[in-house]
This record gives sequence, C-alpha cells and structure tokens, in this order.
Amino acid sequence: MAARKSVLLSSFIVPVLVLYLTSLLLGDKMAFEGIWSVILTAGVIGLLNFFVAPIIAFLTCPLQLLTLGLARFFISGLMIVVASHLLSSFSIASYWWAVLAGITISLLTSAFEGLFKIKK
Repeated sequence: MAARKSVLLSSFIVPVLVLYLTSLLLGDKMAFEGIWSVILTAGVIGLLNFFVAPIIAFLTCPLQLLTLGLARFFISGLMIVVASHLLSSFSIASYWWAVLAGITISLLTSAFEGLFKIKK
C-alpha cells in the first residue's frame, strides 16, 4: 500500500503540483486556463520527457558532457515549449522562460521527493 502511494505521488500528484507552483512563481509568463489544463499539460510534458527528450539527450551527448549536464535544462525548456505549441490551454512567454520553468520544476520536484521521501 505504501508503494502504491509513492507511485501515485511521484507519477501524478507531484508533477501537477510542481507545474502549478511553477506557474505561480513565473506569474503571467506561464499561464493555464484552469486546473484541467495544468493536469493535461503535466501529462503532455511527462510524455514528451519520456519519448522525445531521451532522443534529443542522446543526440546532444557531447554538449551535455561539455556542460556537465547543464544542457539538460535546455532540453527541458524545449519540451515545455513543444507542449505549449501542442496545447492551446497552456502558454509560455518564450524559450528562456521555459528554461527557467524547467530549472524551477527540477528544483521543486527534488524538494517534494525529498520531503515525501519518494524513491524512484
């Protein structure tokens, strides 16, 4: 039962909460039309990070080695921009705001996983 809670928290609740908190921190630079839009956007970004981001990470492997992994934030920003183009109910001001959102999402996700002791 505890394992099921951990999976639910890490797979669904935490990403939605983190995405919503990020939009609050970025203000009008990252906007949703409602709570269902946040849930849908979290799902789309999750799918993009699962299917597309590893391919881009592989193709940019030398750049990632050169930047000691910091290029991953640029890939995260790209996934957020792609999600904003796929969904009409989600918008981000620019690519650089998307990179900042990616950094914020990463930090908040790490904080929540540490707070709730979620193991992957």
